[in-house]
Amino acid sequence: MGHDIVTDVGGSIGLLSSVYFWTYTAMQIPSGLIADKYGPRMAGTVFLSLATLGSLVTSFSSDFTGLVVGKVLIAAGMAVVYVPLMKVISSWFPSSDFAVLNGVVIAVGNVGAMSAAGPLYMLCNMLGWREVFLLLALMTGALAVLCLAVVRDSPSEKNEAFRIRSKGKVLPGLRTVMSDGRRFWACAISYFLVYGSIMTFQGTWAAVYLRSEFGFITAAAWMVTVIGVGKILSTAAIGYCSSKGIIASKRNTMAAGTFCFAAVWGMIALSPEFLSGYVPWFAICFLFGFFGGFMTLSFTQVKEWYPGEMAGTAVSAMNVFLFLGASVCTTISSFMVEFDSGSYSFSGLWTLMFAMSLTAAILVSLSREKRPSEIPEGD
Repeated sequence: MGHDIVTDVGGSIGLLSSVYFWTYTAMQIPSGLIADKYGPRMAGTVFLSLATLGSLVTSFSSDFTGLVVGKVLIAAGMAVVYVPLMKVISSWFPSSDFAVLNGVVIAVGNVGAMSAAGPLYMLCNMLGWREVFLLLALMTGALAVLCLAVVRDSPSEKNEAFRIRSKGKVLPGLRTVMSDGRRFWACAISYFLVYGSIMTFQGTWAAVYLRSEFGFITAAAWMVTVIGVGKILSTAAIGYCSSKGIIASKRNTMAAGTFCFAAVWGMIALSPEFLSGYVPWFAICFLFGFFGGFMTLSFTQVKEWYPGEMAGTAVSAMNVFLFLGASVCTTISSFMVEFDSGSYSFSGLWTLMFAMSLTAAILVSLSREKRPSEIPEGD
């Protein structure tokens, strides 16, 4: 909806996108503290309500400043969803199921990404972008009510003991998690680069690029939808294979997938003539999403290095770099995309994204995977 929004009230598509990610990133560590102190149920209820307010503010805003405020509220609300959800999974399911359930969570998230492409394009054309945000406010408010009514923090009433046990250990836990380059930093920086490039393309500029460069109008939105299809298939399959022990090496699997992801970026950056048709671009978008999903294994690889009471800290720290990558890259993109004489120029930005994804593949190849015989750090 970015094009319709800025056409109506002015502003920048890139800035509107980056505001969301900067806010989301800033809320990652607080989201873990909030979930620990108040429990996933209350954290989810309160912050989904905040996202509802943000959607209402966005719907009724008459200028770009109001839109930015609405985006900040939506991002702050949505930021306190993933970490509490990971706590719910940790409380309700055995640790051996973490990889497959995390894969399911990310796959379901990508159903949202799919809905925010082709289906949202159709809905926006039917109703208008303001009415769409009003509808989103109603849906998110309903989810907040359901969260309060249905969600329970754990099967037993032991949350208070957990909160007391984890109190005051956030900073020491962060120091332990971030103390080793190959265990944490190689994966964190790799995901920073990969997710940053994904959100620059899928979440910010893909539809604009495909419309302005190749003349795809309705098809552009559905091509972005196909990116989500690819992600769903890869994240669900990888989570299942990891939990069943089918994947022999998480690091090698991530490295192979990320090198393929870099190769897809190479094709986009070079943009040869054979990519000008519908079929090639649907294929490129599917492969972009499919290989972009391989880095989800990094959560499991990093988590395995630390004992249970530090697992949430490790996931939160990874999540910070994930969305920091999206924040930095979408902000950079708003300055790199050139608009001249009614057309956009993306060549410099796509070349940078290709270089970033190739760097990520090299870094993840250098990461250190925990062997079964090794003791978790800080245990």
